[in-house]
Amino acid sequence: MNAEKSLKKNDFLIIATKASKEISLKSYEYFIQTEKKHIDFINKIMEAYEGLGIIRTLDANKGLVKIITIDTAKKDINGIIEDLNKRDIKIEILEEGFWKGEL
Repeated sequence: MNAEKSLKKNDFLIIATKASKEISLKSYEYFIQTEKKHIDFINKIMEAYEGLGIIRTLDANKGLVKIITIDTAKKDINGIIEDLNKRDIKIEILEEGFWKGEL
């Protein structure tokens, strides 16, 4: 009998409960600036990652955008920003930190 089959239904609940106590997910936000023409593409990239973060356009004419994610996804978001910058979609991080509660 393999390990998966030997686990009971309640074992999964215990594992999930322990994991949720060890990982505290906090919302995190980035304020970025890019060119207006890149905002839609950046939004589509974030949508493609399904749940990694959401985009809010603060001022399209100035290219000001907010990305809201969770603190454990910072490495992924930074990687996306770095990759887009390498592809001539210039993104400058103006500010980042724990989410202040505004969409």
